[in-house]
Amino acid sequence: MFKVLLAAPLDATAEARLEAGAQVVRAPAPGEQSLCRLIGDCDALVARTETRVTRAVLSAGRKLRVVGVAGVGLENVDAAAAEELGIAVLNVPAAASDAVAEFAVTLMLQLLRPVPRLASAYRGGDFRGARRTPHGRELRELTVGIVGMGRIGSRVGRICAAGCGARVLYNDIIDVGPLAYPAQAVDKPTIWSQSDIVTLHVPLTDQTRGLVNAEVLAQFRPTAFLINTARGAIVDTDALTAALQAGRLSGAALDVTFPEPLPPDHPLFACDNCILTPHVAARTIGGLQRMFSVVDDVLAYLQIA
Repeated sequence: MFKVLLAAPLDATAEARLEAGAQVVRAPAPGEQSLCRLIGDCDALVARTETRVTRAVLSAGRKLRVVGVAGVGLENVDAAAAEELGIAVLNVPAAASDAVAEFAVTLMLQLLRPVPRLASAYRGGDFRGARRTPHGRELRELTVGIVGMGRIGSRVGRICAAGCGARVLYNDIIDVGPLAYPAQAVDKPTIWSQSDIVTLHVPLTDQTRGLVNAEVLAQFRPTAFLINTARGAIVDTDALTAALQAGRLSGAALDVTFPEPLPPDHPLFACDNCILTPHVAARTIGGLQRMFSVVDDVLAYLQIA
């Protein structure tokens, strides 16, 4: 029977499927030292995106053939080491595309229509005051700039353009081909300078790390909003904080940050024009179930490899 190291808990159903096809060893902690100690005679490692699968961990797996990541990204795996050692790396790239796209649009609407503040005013007895002036704008009046038109970005574009009537601009490093909704391919400076809302949907690479820095933020309209549901390190946190504090940017909504989590005293928490959520865009019931299906892929790989 195959032996699989489970670096972090999944749900009961996924773990039961894994146990039906393999002997499962559970790591008491997902740290490098614990994984190195347990992985020696395991055929596979199943990890979540929070677990760092380092060269040391991969090298310690004398029988290791495959790593399965229960998530969309692979930034937590030393891909070069895995390739060098002949270890396959599997993930579930389409597992949460709809969930993250919907969450990104939810954040847009929260910035445009301050629902929590209005609900709080009503709860506090200020019904008439909350209605005294108009609040927010409609997506159909605005230009949405999408950086990265993969599975998630293209879905965001469809919701904004076809669903809400927004003007959509996008930038990607490849030609995405024909789209089923109106959208215009442009360069990044055009995204920065012409968009009312900029939403990020690129992976974290050497090229995208720190992509949205002080120089880029200076090109934004002061009435613009920034949405990040991709990876925190794509945005220069200090530069964004300064722009929000100085009023050079109307607002931001971040499901991811760098560092993550932010320290409790980080100044972004004091910015009324910034929405912060704890990296939950993909964490719907269905999204997690699809991520955990990586256990089936790992077992299938072991059967044929």
